Amino acid sequence: MKSIKSKIDVLVGHSYQDFVTEVSNFASFSYRAIANPVKPALKDTIEGSQPTFLTDKPEYRLESYIGRLNYTLNDKYLLTASIRRDASSKFSKDNRVGYFPAVALAWKLKDEFFKNVNLVSDLKLRLSWGETGQQDGIDYYSYLPRYSQSNSTAQYQFGNSYFAFLRPGAYDANLKWESTATTNAGLDFGFFNNRISGSIDVYKKKTKDLLSVVPVAPGSNFDITLLTNVGNMENKGVEFNINTVPISKKSLTWSFGFNVTYNQSKITNLLKQPDPNFKGIDVSGIGGGLTNYIGKFAVGYSPFVYNVYKQVYDKTTGAPIENLFEDLNRDGQITAADRYLYKKPAADILFGINSQVTYKDWNFGIASHGAIGNYLYNQFNSNNGVLRALKNPINFIQNGAPDYLNTNFTGTTTNEYLSDYYIENASYIKLDNINIGYNFGKVFRNKASLRLNGSIQNVFTITKYSGLDPENASSTGVDYTIYPRPRIYSIGASLDF
Repeated sequence: MKSIKSKIDVLVGHSYQDFVTEVSNFASFSYRAIANPVKPALKDTIEGSQPTFLTDKPEYRLESYIGRLNYTLNDKYLLTASIRRDASSKFSKDNRVGYFPAVALAWKLKDEFFKNVNLVSDLKLRLSWGETGQQDGIDYYSYLPRYSQSNSTAQYQFGNSYFAFLRPGAYDANLKWESTATTNAGLDFGFFNNRISGSIDVYKKKTKDLLSVVPVAPGSNFDITLLTNVGNMENKGVEFNINTVPISKKSLTWSFGFNVTYNQSKITNLLKQPDPNFKGIDVSGIGGGLTNYIGKFAVGYSPFVYNVYKQVYDKTTGAPIENLFEDLNRDGQITAADRYLYKKPAADILFGINSQVTYKDWNFGIASHGAIGNYLYNQFNSNNGVLRALKNPINFIQNGAPDYLNTNFTGTTTNEYLSDYYIENASYIKLDNINIGYNFGKVFRNKASLRLNGSIQNVFTITKYSGLDPENASSTGVDYTIYPRPRIYSIGASLDF
């Protein structure tokens, strides 16, 4: 189609993936626990037991067909259309296949209006719409009935004998793909031979059939929680990034980049039929009881918004008063009706900064990123910053959280776990990486090139959050038993012959 200055290319692809995990559990047996100084006659019931080696081999398959068409007209107008067909064994045969189309348009404004303007080196308008499917992060067999064998402490007695039994697990046979439709409008720009370049994007994402683990009413299934499709969600925001080269000389070059994203998310639907009495779905389980949940899916709010009591503080010392909360509905008593929706784990603003300087044979670079407006529930403090956790029943003093010195909480009531006192501002800025290098040039009589470099990863974090890492908590906003990120020092040498 050269006569109309157009170009077409077509891509067709197929992929097949088989994921197999081999699991072996080697249980402890025939051991003697540390003697109980309070009750030395208490026997260890595990002593003399026989080992049980449990194995498992979970497997799932993902098969995909991909089709894409690119069309360019006059090298100024671009069209891309694509479709995916994904089939995952994580869903039943009726819901296994998902179709996800997409289309994108672009217009090179530089070639249309600024072809002879040297100041403008790039200017392109983009529009796109597309759907994506989500099935990652869920169990392989969540749509199937599953049974697990009871252990030695949960057996059925028949006469003088004890028998293990099979316990059913919760499942949703109608589990299906979570899908997200994204509409995006963007502008790419470049000036001064791309010494200044970047882009700005406005987007809106609509997610339906959201996959999440939610609590269920006792007796309605075989567990108190269930993985299922729970509703719809909407994300919208603006992304901006800019890259500059302020200095570009023979012996000195400096480049600088900055990006920022503003995002707002809210749940738009949770029920098939409207119900004015429905307050949402409890999520984000915490300590203090099997049915204690600190978060909620609620229409009009961000996912995992915290559902808490409003803490009362001592006006003189500023310390929180144990088990004293505001009676928000003014009925003269503190009940679950006094809990309110407060803050959220997701950040309002995400940003990143990077810079690189090259001077003669030296180079130096840094990279950082941060978040603003994100909050975390500090479960380490709520579980371990209380007297109950410090002093266990056999009078050993255990490790605890220093937060006990601020609260003096005893930890004897359930409501303490649900206080907004433990919701902390987790905004942060991190210096992710510092690197430096030197190029020695030719060595060994010009037979090789030598370069030395060093770097530090996870350099420092600036935050008001009292936990280990404001970024390393779960997506539900509960921070507990995380592995701290290591700081890594690296030194390297490159010798090229």
